[in-house]
Amino acid sequence: MTLKASELISRNFKEPLLYALDAKTHEPRYRFYTFAGGRGSLKSSFISIVIILLIIKFKFVNVLVLRKVSNTLLDSVYAQLQWAIELLGVEDSFKCTTSPMKIIYKPTGQTILFRGVDKPTKIKSIKLKSGYFAVAWYEESTEFTPEEIRSVNQSVMRGGGMDGKYWIFDSFNPPVSARNWKNRDLLVEKANRYIHRSTIFEAPVQWVGTAALEEAEHLRVTNPRMFDNEIMGLATGTGKNVFENITVREITDEEINGFEWIYRGIDWGYYPDPFVYCEMCYDAQKRTLWIYKGFSLLRSSNDNTQSELIAHGVHTDEPIVADNDNKDIGDFRSWGWNMRAAEKGPGSLEAGFKWLQSLDAIIIDNVRVPEAVTEFTEYEYEIDKQGNVLSGYPQGQADHYMAAVRYALEIIWKRRGM
Repeated sequence: MTLKASELISRNFKEPLLYALDAKTHEPRYRFYTFAGGRGSLKSSFISIVIILLIIKFKFVNVLVLRKVSNTLLDSVYAQLQWAIELLGVEDSFKCTTSPMKIIYKPTGQTILFRGVDKPTKIKSIKLKSGYFAVAWYEESTEFTPEEIRSVNQSVMRGGGMDGKYWIFDSFNPPVSARNWKNRDLLVEKANRYIHRSTIFEAPVQWVGTAALEEAEHLRVTNPRMFDNEIMGLATGTGKNVFENITVREITDEEINGFEWIYRGIDWGYYPDPFVYCEMCYDAQKRTLWIYKGFSLLRSSNDNTQSELIAHGVHTDEPIVADNDNKDIGDFRSWGWNMRAAEKGPGSLEAGFKWLQSLDAIIIDNVRVPEAVTEFTEYEYEIDKQGNVLSGYPQGQADHYMAAVRYALEIIWKRRGM
């Protein structure tokens, strides 16, 4: 029996299917496949189908499926893979047992094993009769720590030799807080990773059911923030975010070449605080700020910092506003840099942040300046022991890029009426 891909997966998943099962090269285009999506978005269904197809297609493929806690395996990933086997109509080719919990592909003996990371030593001691673990699936990967995933990957990706093929899947619903490590990780560009996002609204109605869609629409009306997180799979924040107007995306070269009003700022630092240079464009008509360039340094002398600025394409005649450390600014001015000190003064931090909060949009390039993304998205109001939000801007959270932005744009936000 031959089944069409359209009968197995939602249209939204055609691209990752092609990347994982390249019909021409028989090579996976990526090693890591991350699926972030809202409730009912079919990401786990897709991964389970692909895993069964990989086992049938490649004789060397064995699979390790993981949850944080082992007693959650049976009713989640184990049941999901049984569903995929039945959907594909290959029940006669697989043997499923629960004690021990495993699924065996009978023609070759290839195996799907299930483990909880609550007992990591058992993962290191797993032995296979033949082949290697070419596939791993971390379901609800937000439950793991980065260290746990790295440790398991090191154990898994050791049997394929120099030419081994690997497919490492992880799936999760993005947590509310931008501080969560998985939300942070999504902002980091990795050449060997594919990221796929999905929602229930891309799935065929007959697959998810009208009741689920009606529930989602009800949530959209009654609790938009929860809808954005649970259904749309967005990190909406805890409600304590200082900046609610952040857009994170790659800013194109075409956009940058068209920018007219360029501003540059520096926050001095040595150690443990970093030196930060930041470059941005502000459009007053659109009330939009683009942050597209920047870098940081630790333990850098002014002479070395000058070399790094030049290496990053910053020219000495371009105006820069820096934190008012007269010695550092004096060094750069003596070397011919067009640099002046920020005015700052009482209340300047509050005034600068309030103006930034009032903008229609702050667009930050997650490829060129990921550290700026982290600072702006994770800057949250502090709370007391009763959970009440404290007034005033938080102290002690990373704010070096934000400081450089405030200094650079001081000439704008200090104008009356801005």
